Amino acid sequence: MPLQYPSPYNSYTEPEKPKNWPLIILITIGIIILIGVILYFALSYERRIDYAGIEPPSNLVYNNSGEQTMPADSGNEYNCDTDTYNCDDFQTQAEAQEAFDQCSSQGFGDIHQLDNDGDGRVCEGLG
Repeated sequence: MPLQYPSPYNSYTEPEKPKNWPLIILITIGIIILIGVILYFALSYERRIDYAGIEPPSNLVYNNSGEQTMPADSGNEYNCDTDTYNCDDFQTQAEAQEAFDQCSSQGFGDIHQLDNDGDGRVCEGLG
């Protein structure tokens, strides 16, 4: 029996499937973002380990938005531009009164809301 070769006219070629480029691009961007997030947390974790044994200074004061401000026990000028201090930020009533008097004399009044009853004596619970 002679060898038969397939006829070129009867051969079948499967049509080429279109590539889904938007999905490919989306997956690629997702992988890049995932790698970035992993690197960010890995590097920040190393920094936390480096500073784990260091205590922050105890005289720092932070306002309500988390920004560092002047310590309340410094004896210097107090921040009177924004609501920065609470009664808990002062060690004594005299320190709180000093901040209140200084801001009042500059025309800011009770910007820190330390005088709840309006009698001019602030943070009365500190003693």
